[in-house]
Amino acid sequence: MNAPDPHNDMPTDGSRRDRGNLQAQRVALGVTIAAIGLAAWSLFPSFPAGQLIALVTIIPLLALVLTLRFPDRFRIGLGSGYGANLGTSCIVAAGTLAARTLSDVNLVSWLPLSAFAIAVAIVFLIVAARFETQLRRRGWRLLLAAVFVGAYAFGSLGQFNAALDRSAPALLRSRVLAKHLGHSRLAGHQVALEAWGPFATPSEAHVSQALYERLQPGDTVCLRLGDGAFRMAWFTVAACR
Repeated sequence: MNAPDPHNDMPTDGSRRDRGNLQAQRVALGVTIAAIGLAAWSLFPSFPAGQLIALVTIIPLLALVLTLRFPDRFRIGLGSGYGANLGTSCIVAAGTLAARTLSDVNLVSWLPLSAFAIAVAIVFLIVAARFETQLRRRGWRLLLAAVFVGAYAFGSLGQFNAALDRSAPALLRSRVLAKHLGHSRLAGHQVALEAWGPFATPSEAHVSQALYERLQPGDTVCLRLGDGAFRMAWFTVAACR
């Protein structure tokens, strides 16, 4: 009898590719589940804001690194012939960041942040239309991708503008004119404030649930006005001691 050829037991290129694709699918599924879990957790008032926002911010960056490092196994977005799609996790992360920024951060003016996000989306649109054939063939996919890229830019810059601010805040006071619940879980607790500091007319501000329940119209509140790490002035509302 002939001895078995040891070369027959060696994995072929096809089997290696199949195992690699299976591992990529598992990684993509894990990242997607993590993104959805973090997004769901962010809906509850007890979530650890700083750590959670940092993790959500990392997810699209991780997806980008995996796609650049293993272009034959991973892809961000729609397309045929790719083993693992990381697009869903990026969409969830971008939406979570944008929503949390809208509900958590009080900016004096939203115009600079919105302009930055729109500019990033336009740059992505131009670059993707030039190099991504899968997206270029279906215009709605390209526009949708640009929207979520802009949302990620909006959310991440808004969060880090506040988190990285090391300026000495100005301490000001105002008076609560009214308070009301928002129209969604994310925009839950808002107060109307008398004109103060940079605002010549009454303005709205987001506050925590605990502070919202404590405040009543006519109460005086203390405000900390910061310059912002990226020069976008922002403020927080607190009860005066």
